[in-house]
Amino acid sequence: MEEPTVHVVTTLSTRPHAPEAFAGAMRELVQAGREVPGNRRFEAYQGTTDPREFVVIEVWASEEAADAHLSAEHTEQAFVAIGPLLEQPSAIVRHVRVA
Repeated sequence: MEEPTVHVVTTLSTRPHAPEAFAGAMRELVQAGREVPGNRRFEAYQGTTDPREFVVIEVWASEEAADAHLSAEHTEQAFVAIGPLLEQPSAIVRHVRVA
């Protein structure tokens, strides 16, 4: 049987002038997040219809691994960098697989 994992889906919307800068900051965050022990997947996607819309998909081995990333220095630095670029607060939702 497959071990349970934690799936984190974050949706973000940038200010009109910010998609390019935001994408650059996300590339750095994704690279750092992939180095955190317990990371199984970490990807960021930009909308094709609206380039201001982004989705981040993460898979972690455990809640503790997801928490470690969320409280890591690289994550705090990324939040400081991307905060001013956001149109509204991000929506972060944790999921577990049911099927």
